[in-house]
Amino acid sequence: MSVRDPRSRPNDRAQTTMDFVVGVSVFLLVVVFVVAFVPGIFEPFASSDRTQTSDRLAATLTGDALGDPATPGALNATCTWSFFRQVQTGTDTGVDCGFDASTDTVAATLGAEHVAVNVTVYDGETVAELDAPPGIGGSTRELRAGPPVPDNRGVATTRRVVLVDDRTRQLVVRVW
Repeated sequence: MSVRDPRSRPNDRAQTTMDFVVGVSVFLLVVVFVVAFVPGIFEPFASSDRTQTSDRLAATLTGDALGDPATPGALNATCTWSFFRQVQTGTDTGVDCGFDASTDTVAATLGAEHVAVNVTVYDGETVAELDAPPGIGGSTRELRAGPPVPDNRGVATTRRVVLVDDRTRQLVVRVW
C-alpha cells in the first residue's frame, strides 16, 4: 500500500463550478417566484377589484334585489321603482324587496360602501322612466341613481339586458 503526499493529491471535491452556478441559479429563481407571487395569493382578501364588484352588483340587482331569483333578468316594476325612489330621495317606500330599505345611497343599499356606484337603466339610448306602481304614491321616476360618472378616472362597467314592465331595457352598473 502506498502513501500519497497530501499536497500532490488530485482535487476530489464533489462540487464543481458548474454545480455551484446551477444551484445558486435555481435558488434565486425560487426566491424571485416567491417574492413575485405570494402577495397575490392574499390580494383577493385585502381588496376587491372594481370589475368584479361591478359584475357582482349587477348580478345582485338583476337576480334578487329588484326581481325574483327564479327569473333573473326580469325585474319587478314595483321593486325597481321603489329602489330608484329610495336612493334618489332617501325615502323608504315600505315595499318588501331584496335590497336594504334603510339606506339612502346606491353603494350602501347594495353593501358596497368602499366604492362609488352609479346604476342606470337605459331604454335604447335614453335613460328609462317608470311610472309609479299602483298603491304607492308617486310619479314617473327616471331610472338613474348614484353620483355622476367621472370622466377623469377608471370606471368598471357591467351591462345586463333586463325585462322591466314587459319591455327589454339595459341595466348599466358603473363602479369607481
